[in-house]
Amino acid sequence: MHFCLAFLKSISFFIYLDHMKYLEKVFLIFVVFLAGCFEKEENTLRIGSSVGVSTFDPHLATTLTEGMVISSLFEGLLIPHPQTLEPIPGVAESYIVSRDKKEYTFFLRSDAKWSNGDLVSAEDFVYAVRRGLSSSLGSPWAELFFVLKNAKRYYKNEIVNFSEVGIEALDAKTVHCTLETPSDHFLSLVTHWAWSPINVRTIERFGDPCERNNLGLNSRNIVGNGAYTLKFFNIGDKIILQKNPKYWGRRDVAIQNVHIITDINPDTEENMFVAQQLDITDNVPMDKSDRYRKTGQLKSSNSLGSTFYWFNCKRQPFDDVRVRKALNLAIDREAIGKLRNRGAGFEAYALVPPGTMNYDSSSFFEYDKEQAQQLLAEAGYPNGEGFPEITILYNINDNWKMISEAVQEMWRVNLHIHVKLQSTEWGVFLNERRGHCFDICRGGWIGDYNDAMTFLNLCLSSDNNNHSQWANDIYDTMVLSAGKAEDSFERKKILNKAEALMMDEVPIIPLYFDSIYHLVSDRVRGWYSNILDWHLLKFIRFAAVSKLNQNVVALANVKFYC
Repeated sequence: MHFCLAFLKSISFFIYLDHMKYLEKVFLIFVVFLAGCFEKEENTLRIGSSVGVSTFDPHLATTLTEGMVISSLFEGLLIPHPQTLEPIPGVAESYIVSRDKKEYTFFLRSDAKWSNGDLVSAEDFVYAVRRGLSSSLGSPWAELFFVLKNAKRYYKNEIVNFSEVGIEALDAKTVHCTLETPSDHFLSLVTHWAWSPINVRTIERFGDPCERNNLGLNSRNIVGNGAYTLKFFNIGDKIILQKNPKYWGRRDVAIQNVHIITDINPDTEENMFVAQQLDITDNVPMDKSDRYRKTGQLKSSNSLGSTFYWFNCKRQPFDDVRVRKALNLAIDREAIGKLRNRGAGFEAYALVPPGTMNYDSSSFFEYDKEQAQQLLAEAGYPNGEGFPEITILYNINDNWKMISEAVQEMWRVNLHIHVKLQSTEWGVFLNERRGHCFDICRGGWIGDYNDAMTFLNLCLSSDNNNHSQWANDIYDTMVLSAGKAEDSFERKKILNKAEALMMDEVPIIPLYFDSIYHLVSDRVRGWYSNILDWHLLKFIRFAAVSKLNQNVVALANVKFYC
């Protein structure tokens, strides 16, 4: 752009010298050059995110922002359709399914390459699954592979030979999967970023591929096979992606550069959006939604998402179910709904959201401060007397601050207990939550696929995402047996009973079911609202002719008369 301005000064020089016979040609050259400058500027997509990125490891990433980045750096066998989320070809250009729906064979593209020029092989996918099932890695997504034959047994070290797990490379370009039981949602599971391949040759140079924080997957050394490569990363600040020239589908990738601005609050995001410094926001200020709905820039939809608090069930006094129930019943969710300016109907009295496929959502309790007071008294804290000071932990976020302050006041008024609030930056928060260094902490889950299991797995005693440390053998048995049910009706019945049991034990405090709100610039095309809030950057493009380029084209039609 600075060079464009210098070029403009050269035109002024010609005018000053009255070299008008050259001016028209010079000006037309300038217009073409200027259009190129603006095209380069405009071919950068800028996205805001309220959270940071703590990893580029497909087996360790847990947030939607991390998933969006990793799904740009890596590509799996199948990917989700940008509108319907139906599985469509990724690295696998085709696949076949056996009659009993227990065997799937994927055929890889011959021109699929890694960003370092290596060919993507079937073994890259097989090894990635092996890594994801490694108990030493402790991937939060290990359960996504349990659908494979013997995968769970391998993860639990009941078998040590990975060749017994139901995935193998038949040749360099063919991946074969054998399932434990037929699974209607297997192909949807495969679209998740945890099923990304791994360039083993790269990460083996930096040590054991199954160790956390392997330097082969850090920002300096990462080798991917997706539509973009990582150009720049500054934690808590910015991520820059650039189009991958080795990607098999590079001709259809329209956006050259993507800037993701992380750890920003909704008000800052909105200001940057208004200033055209962001094309897509992660949030919308609660009091601004109606304004942007009128302009058409507000994109909203129901979400397969649940927002809640985790109890630390191994820490007193939360090891007493009566205390957990009391705190849960003493929260007025309708008041929180009004505070959030989302209207009625989003209050959560369960974990699994309404609209979940093949599932009957239920409400398991209601706001009842009298019963809450009685339960707290039965636990030994009549009128809150003797109750220890507790802390709610959350990451720095205005929305969570507002909600936590409301809950803090409700518990003070209804139960006469004192609650502290503690906010930390995203990376610290994740470490505190992962290490169970909290009393109560914020939680939330966006479904990895449209099925109740993606939520109910959270409370399995073996699940790495179970931050409550709650464990119930009966619950575990029910959830795990649902996968072996003979029909969908029986499966649904088992899962409903499991959720009822879990909600009676209250390892979590449901707050509300999520809706998705983003601001999206008028110039953005190919970005669609969907229930999982998944967005692959390779499908996004800009409007063919922007207003800025229209003005440049108009300049090209200026005639000079000398």
